Amino acid sequence: MKNPLTQIRHSLSMRISLWVLLFAVLIFVVSLGFLYFQTRTYIRQDAMQRAEKVLNNNILDLTEMLADVEIATNNTLWLARTHPQPDSIEVYARSIVELNSDFYGCSIAFEPNYFKEKGEYFSIYAYREKDSIYVEQEGSDLYRYFEMDWYTKARETGEAHWIDPFYDFYLDNIFVKVMITSYSKPFFDNEGNIMGVVSTDLSMQRLSLEFAKKNPSPHSYFFMLSKDGGYCMHPDTMKLSGKTIFSDRDPEREADVIALGKDMISGKEGMRKVEIDGVDSYVFFRPLARTGWSFAVVFPESEIFSGYNRLFYIVLGIIVVGLILMLFLCRHIVKSAIVPMEHLAQQARHIATGNFSERLPLSDRVDAVGTLQNSFSKMQQSISNHISDIELMNAEIEQRNEEQVKANELAQEAVLKKTAFMQDITHQVRTPLNIITGFAQVLREGTDFITEEEMVTIIDAMQENSKNLKSIISMLMAASYLEDRTTLERGDDVKCNELCHEVADSLKLKNPGTVKLKVESSLPDSFSIRSHRKWLFNILRELLDNANRFTREGFITISCSKNGNGTVNFIVTDTGIGVAEEDHQRIFAQFTKLDDFTEGIGLGLTLCKRVAMMLDGDLNIDADYTDGARFILTLPEEEL
Repeated sequence: MKNPLTQIRHSLSMRISLWVLLFAVLIFVVSLGFLYFQTRTYIRQDAMQRAEKVLNNNILDLTEMLADVEIATNNTLWLARTHPQPDSIEVYARSIVELNSDFYGCSIAFEPNYFKEKGEYFSIYAYREKDSIYVEQEGSDLYRYFEMDWYTKARETGEAHWIDPFYDFYLDNIFVKVMITSYSKPFFDNEGNIMGVVSTDLSMQRLSLEFAKKNPSPHSYFFMLSKDGGYCMHPDTMKLSGKTIFSDRDPEREADVIALGKDMISGKEGMRKVEIDGVDSYVFFRPLARTGWSFAVVFPESEIFSGYNRLFYIVLGIIVVGLILMLFLCRHIVKSAIVPMEHLAQQARHIATGNFSERLPLSDRVDAVGTLQNSFSKMQQSISNHISDIELMNAEIEQRNEEQVKANELAQEAVLKKTAFMQDITHQVRTPLNIITGFAQVLREGTDFITEEEMVTIIDAMQENSKNLKSIISMLMAASYLEDRTTLERGDDVKCNELCHEVADSLKLKNPGTVKLKVESSLPDSFSIRSHRKWLFNILRELLDNANRFTREGFITISCSKNGNGTVNFIVTDTGIGVAEEDHQRIFAQFTKLDDFTEGIGLGLTLCKRVAMMLDGDLNIDADYTDGARFILTLPEEEL
């Protein structure tokens, strides 16, 4: 059985089919990846908006419920203040509970000994138990109601208060395992003396059950924290037994939950992604006005993206099946087109073995394959005719070679004279030349084992190093051209903004992902100066090339502006490695390089400064700029 890899190597149709498939896979992967992340972002944003809407709507409902408590308390307070009759107080307390099915109870408590006939304690408490309403008088030496928080806070401040959820003692010293919150408000007589406190209660368990019915999705839920982080609403009623959001939390593994609790009790609002009971969830929270509590809704992350994930896997399955079918279809189509070429390749092997005398048959086909076969036949005839000519030419070539040897001996003497000069730039030319030669050798040996990505890398490397060689040669030619000159003709009308954009457009960033190229100007687009456009372009391009070479992240800026002394500045700024202060003057010296590993032959800045001076200007480095390097080219204005 043949090796599959060997079979693919020898089957052109299979290789073309695989290349088509790989390209299709690449397109699908990129498109699907982009769609996946974009859609996930949109779904996340939409889910957050829906969650915030749910949070706001339920806070509104809860706020309305609390407002109902406050209104009912105020109405009852007015009755207790205007008609403070012991027999009527029981009616008032019962009425507020009867008329408001969401209320758990109501206390109308008076100051000690307010009714002397009733003794030290007089507080009527009406409460709801299942479908019945009971009214009792509370207060005894074992339950001094005027020492409880719901009474003392209202009495001491003279203002209404929402009391953090708590467990209260019931009559006859029986502990009631129902967490309640109370809205307490004092009432006064006409002289401003406090008469007592009206306190209306809500059951937190019942409140939790009511909001559990409003859950926007199967696994989402609401909860509420008091000022100290205690749970005062939660679908798990076990958490309403005095536990806080910080209870039994591991500071290292559950730091996100602790941070959430701190944000909520500090009165902040927003969203946090946390892991709650091993489930990654999004928590949206807001403080509840007037109470100091914080209300939150929890959405499991898996629930937000569940529908999207199912759709993603369905689409992915369809794509995989489609690619498999595409492979077989491409294989069939390509093989049908390639079979005639394989016959032609077999015939062409005769020529490869040197059998030029055997004439290849002509084809009756009129397509590209038939044309190729007929061309091979004509080529074979032409080769046979030229063999005799080649033999004659070989004899002439041998004679010429002897003459060439003598010429080489004479040329060797000239080469020795150039050796000294070549040694100065050999180390700059050798590296790019070796790279180009090496890659050329690789390509010459064959490209069967070179992937498309590797081929692109080789070509880019050869082009880059060819560019480096061209730059060195251009630099040497420029130096030669300027050798005996002292001035340059400034006869061009140069628009400053247009030139800056042109230079910037000619630059290809080495690190486009981390470096931004910007063009800035304080001059109008019509502003021009008289100068030499070509040399001015070369100076700015050399400065941008240097900035591009030494800047890995940040920005590169080319800008132009007018000075107050009749000159114009062209400024190139970067956030690269910069130039040490002691090297500010040395970098403009001929053949100067700051280290042996820097590209170039040490002529770039020298020529730039010289050309600037020949244009009646100057080129300097800004010593005050320390975030990289900033070169300032100053030229005479001479606006046209």
